[in-house]
Amino acid sequence: MPGLAVPDAEELTKEMEMLETNIDRWEAQAIAKGMEQGMLQGMQQGEALLLQRLLTRRFGALSATQLANIAAATPAQLETWGDRVLEAKSLDEVFGETRH
Repeated sequence: MPGLAVPDAEELTKEMEMLETNIDRWEAQAIAKGMEQGMLQGMQQGEALLLQRLLTRRFGALSATQLANIAAATPAQLETWGDRVLEAKSLDEVFGETRH
């Protein structure tokens, strides 16, 4: 187009390299974030399974509602219930009101 300056090949090459570097960095960040989220979810699932096993050994079979509550629990709820397992005399004491 008339009146437009055409960048030289060296300038275009530098800009392409900069774009490639940024794309590589963004891709690495996205992968790292996905791995971190996956690890956190895996840890939470592990905590839920451990809590379920401890409760079953201590109090016997859990109801479907209790199993669903464990599966849907936040990390803070799992931690609270896990802390209660050792001293609770019943499942009601473990699953009683949780304050965060």
